[in-house]
Amino acid sequence: MITRAISLLSLFVVLNITNQGTKPISEVSLVKIKNNKREEALFFYMNNWKVFREAALKKGYIVSYKLFVSKQGSNADFDIMLITNYKDSIQFKNSEANFAPILKSTRPQGPKLMNDVKREDFIEHVSSSVTEVVTSER
Repeated sequence: MITRAISLLSLFVVLNITNQGTKPISEVSLVKIKNNKREEALFFYMNNWKVFREAALKKGYIVSYKLFVSKQGSNADFDIMLITNYKDSIQFKNSEANFAPILKSTRPQGPKLMNDVKREDFIEHVSSSVTEVVTSER
């Protein structure tokens, strides 16, 4: 009986370990546009953030990404929502190491900016969250 219990416990531990990291992970960032610099903010994200995600997608470092922009004149706490989706927590954990060479090779001189306006003059990072997917259409 004890041998059977130990076998069942061992099986549970193995199943639990192999299941770790298998849930999809999303990183969500909320950004507020400052000083009425909407064009600069959109240029920045389209020419940097999106470019980096496209490269990461091609390399299999991420599953997908989305960039949402609030309609002009909306009274929200944020104007831009950035979502990067990872296959699992392992892929997310490796994201910094995976993105570093992409950023270095794509923008070795730093991010592309519009009108020489510095990033801190047109965007404010409101919050970030790492989330597990609970439900999805797939």
